[in-house]
Amino acid sequence: MIELETPYHVVETDGSGHILIMRRTPRDYPDTWMMEQDLEAVIATLDEIGRDRKKLLVDLREGPRRNDPQFEDTMRRFRPRLFRGFRGAAIIVKTAVGALQVKRHLREDGAGAEVFHDEAEALEYLRGQSVRGEAPPVSLAPRRPQALESHRSDRISSLPTGSLLRPSQEPPRRPSEVGEPPRRPSEVGDPPRRPSEVGEAPRTDRPSSAPAPATRPSRH
Repeated sequence: MIELETPYHVVETDGSGHILIMRRTPRDYPDTWMMEQDLEAVIATLDEIGRDRKKLLVDLREGPRRNDPQFEDTMRRFRPRLFRGFRGAAIIVKTAVGALQVKRHLREDGAGAEVFHDEAEALEYLRGQSVRGEAPPVSLAPRRPQALESHRSDRISSLPTGSLLRPSQEPPRRPSEVGEPPRRPSEVGDPPRRPSEVGEAPRTDRPSSAPAPATRPSRH
């Protein structure tokens, strides 16, 4: 069903109503002003139909090839507004050179769209029947490297080694290192040790060297 027809674009919906098709005609824009007016009309039609839970198919096979700076700059400003809000997008081109140009634009915009040469294959892809699976949501945000996990590991690796020890892994400290006076064995309940336990020779009782007292003979 045709929703909009201009000298430069035709906007229609497929039979299910879930895919919007934007076809470029062979007619070239005479200037960038006319180009802007035409693209504004296309964007207004897409907004009126609604983009939520829908997918977009862009057919560029009949469109004239343009790569002059003014044309490139105008399309760069309008592309995000054309693709925003759709759950998936596919673009059909005629030549390999055209595919390279469109892929370059997609990389610059950060848009998640696939490029095809056949309309049936593109529609199959958007309907989720392609072997490549469901069409990815269109994202126009610049892609940034994912290094969140590396930040956490960097912070952990930068800590001193001692801070990673559990209490049970800390080396025992001497009393002098923690400001406590050394304790004597009697203060900690150690029993007294015998000389043989500390390496001293045992002492033996020696006979006294003093002379024994003289005994007097008994008188009868």
